[in-house]
Amino acid sequence: MPKGRAFAARLAHEISTEGKVMCPVCNTEIKKIKLIRNKKSKAGTWAPKYELKDICKCNEKDILAGKV
Repeated sequence: MPKGRAFAARLAHEISTEGKVMCPVCNTEIKKIKLIRNKKSKAGTWAPKYELKDICKCNEKDILAGKV
């Protein structure tokens, strides 16, 4: 059976910035998300196009709205 973690231990783990990439503008963690977009081939068919994007609070609204 897994050992339970105390609330203080979980909070300390979430607050620590060790190993995280931080945005210098908004000072939040930069996360990678996978975007799936449509791509038209030469034959005229549609296929999914997968992209990995870095996202933080600065560009979150633009990326999720499909502007980028």
